[in-house]
Amino acid sequence: MAELPSYVFRRPGLPPLWTTEQLYFDGDEYYADLLRELDKAQELITFEMYIFEDDPLGERVFQTLEKAAERGVKVQIMLDGVGSHRFIQKLQGRDYHPSIKIKVYNPHPWSFSNERFIDLFRMVQIFFKRLFGVNRRNHRKIITIDERTLFTGSYNITTSHSKEFRQDEAWHDIGLKLTGWIAPLMILSMMKNWSLANFFRYRRRMPKKRFIRFNHPDIRLNQDFRLRRALYKDFLQRLKKCKKRIWLSTGYFQPKRRIIRHLKAAAKRGVDVRILLSTKSDVFYYGLLQTYYHYELVKAGVKIFEFDPTVIHAKNYFLDDWVTVGSTNLNYRSFMHDLEVDFRIQHPDNKKRLEYNFEQQQAASRAVTKATLDARPWWRQLSSRFVFLFRYWN
Repeated sequence: MAELPSYVFRRPGLPPLWTTEQLYFDGDEYYADLLRELDKAQELITFEMYIFEDDPLGERVFQTLEKAAERGVKVQIMLDGVGSHRFIQKLQGRDYHPSIKIKVYNPHPWSFSNERFIDLFRMVQIFFKRLFGVNRRNHRKIITIDERTLFTGSYNITTSHSKEFRQDEAWHDIGLKLTGWIAPLMILSMMKNWSLANFFRYRRRMPKKRFIRFNHPDIRLNQDFRLRRALYKDFLQRLKKCKKRIWLSTGYFQPKRRIIRHLKAAAKRGVDVRILLSTKSDVFYYGLLQTYYHYELVKAGVKIFEFDPTVIHAKNYFLDDWVTVGSTNLNYRSFMHDLEVDFRIQHPDNKKRLEYNFEQQQAASRAVTKATLDARPWWRQLSSRFVFLFRYWN
């Protein structure tokens, strides 16, 4: 694990929230290191996870958490009600250790516990309440161990990211391991979603340091509407001010119109604008949806590359020297609905590794040109326009 250079701590403004920084480009390495750290946990483990799947990897991780609970470690898990729906259903019939506390963020509208919901009228009320908020998801992937170590990035707990189970079809992702004050800050963020009582109780325990805050410039945490709006405006300003490069790698590309305008303007003023996308997706219609803006972007000089071997699920953005890794996609869901978090990469060696990874994937991709777009069948062009009508929910 790379320690941050000393000059990073002497920069003007707030000091960094972490002291060491490690990248993962291989899912099996990420999970192996995660399981080793979980085995060494002594006090507290927290999970804030979009997908915790009911599969061999999910079972392996949960058994490790049960072993930690048996040796006295407190375990708190927050799972998204839609992303982790199958695993949540399985847990309802499972007798797990009482030291493991599980909270479901915005439960699935038609997911009910037979022991709890016995009144039909009450069930109908809860169903429509959940249905109204079904588009608000917790898309984060945050794991903390003993309030010191943080695992994050775009890795869920699922075999989709693992070559052990999926071989060459394993998704391409980027993981991040950090140590320092970032861990308790992310716990505080999870506690705010858990309950206000837990939030205030944990906040009183935290050290009173002015740089440990949700709006720290090294993290992009859309904890509330104010932060969400500020981060979106900040992203637009960074696009507007870029002078050398804008490289974007995302699993889901359907940004707001203002972002499209900034990308086109940057390309026209000579900025190297590249967008790396995947032709394959776990959402069956996304290959059509994300092509909607392709023609006008390519016409403006934006270079678009489509990766075909497997799914690119990583969310990695380069805006000049500003580089981030996290959970935020370039779509309406991430900017308007979902809880997300991204981290600004500090170590120069890690920035170079990310650049190399981007260029390697670009080399294995095919460039999108006007000719390839014109050659698309008419039904694909029409389908792209149709699914675009539902962009607000994607």
